[in-house]
Amino acid sequence: MQNAPAVLHVGWMPRAVAALDRAGARVTCVTAPADAAAARAAGAATVVVPQPANVEGVLAGLARDGLALTDYDVICSVLEFCLVPAAVLADLAGRSSTAGRTLGMRDKYLQKRLVRDAGVPTAACDVLESLDALEPHTTDFPKVLKPLDGGGARHTYVLTDEKSAQECLARAAVGGKGPWLLEEFIEGTEFQVDGLVRDGEIKVLSVSRYLQNLIEVHEGGLVAHVALPPAEYSELYAEIRSVADTSFKALGYVDGPFHLEVFQEAAGGRIVFGECAARVGGGRTDDVVELAFGVNLRDEWARAVLGRPTAVLTPPSHAADAVFGGMNLPGPAGRVRSMPSLDEVLARPGVVRATFDINPGKVMPDVTDASHLRAGLAVVHGADDREVAVRMRRLADWFAGRVEVEPPGTV
Repeated sequence: MQNAPAVLHVGWMPRAVAALDRAGARVTCVTAPADAAAARAAGAATVVVPQPANVEGVLAGLARDGLALTDYDVICSVLEFCLVPAAVLADLAGRSSTAGRTLGMRDKYLQKRLVRDAGVPTAACDVLESLDALEPHTTDFPKVLKPLDGGGARHTYVLTDEKSAQECLARAAVGGKGPWLLEEFIEGTEFQVDGLVRDGEIKVLSVSRYLQNLIEVHEGGLVAHVALPPAEYSELYAEIRSVADTSFKALGYVDGPFHLEVFQEAAGGRIVFGECAARVGGGRTDDVVELAFGVNLRDEWARAVLGRPTAVLTPPSHAADAVFGGMNLPGPAGRVRSMPSLDEVLARPGVVRATFDINPGKVMPDVTDASHLRAGLAVVHGADDREVAVRMRRLADWFAGRVEVEPPGTV
């Protein structure tokens, strides 16, 4: 296609490349060596660098291949840690002026300051240059300690008292470098909010309730969410839409998909801003939104980055016959000896889609380290959100009980 737009995508993400391909773009992926073969197999050209999120490395990789930023009509990314680097590269190429706004969608302190100044409730917080700056005996508990730009609840700790604070500081010193964000703990129910904003207007809004707040993953909590029907939860949708709309205006985010976390306070029920990302939610969030609302967020992302109008012309209606949710498939850590087959998972009650991240012979990570670690993913449906939640818990228990790992120390 002679007039096909040339797109430089920073990082490897199969579903993003597929969406750009459906939109008729010619895609080049900046990839790490481990992802280069998969990107080429998907039909993308590649620029191989040590770390796609490193701007210097991307510029050097392009130069090695005889390429320049100005060779591309669009420079973008859907990957959390590549969003700001991609925006900086686009600015350097004169393709956009979004780096400042993108930074507001990444740095958790900046986010909270901007939305708080706009009148949106959010946790009080401070930046710690190092862990030495925190004195547990002078801290009002509970508090949350997290990286400024982290993801998946990794290196995120709840400090409940002086003893737990000392323990968490010791763990954080091993896994994180700082600076850190120390913020107020919000007591309440956590919701995952996904959708699309175009020209500053929210076009799609999906509110999902987590079965357990994400931070509970460190205690073995199940990572799972259920998309709630707007008609049944109309007041909740209206309150969250208001918070999201004000937040996006404060953050300057006007075009693209979003993944927002909010809390409903246990006392009073107020909606409190948690954090927000300028991307499609992880796991199988895109599947859940498409099944529940009939909108493909990946295709909408491609339209947004290519400067094309949205295909969502009227507010999408929720699926009339089912409620959908997405979940991680958990399992014990270790080298996997045996596990259920994909067909067995798909045969479980309510399961409509499933994929595996591991298979026998591979090492199952410790799923309590972060919310993106898992054996696989599943999308589950039911007559209502209560039935979906029950099916998810039963599926998680069944699956984890069927994963067998080699005994510790086995080679």
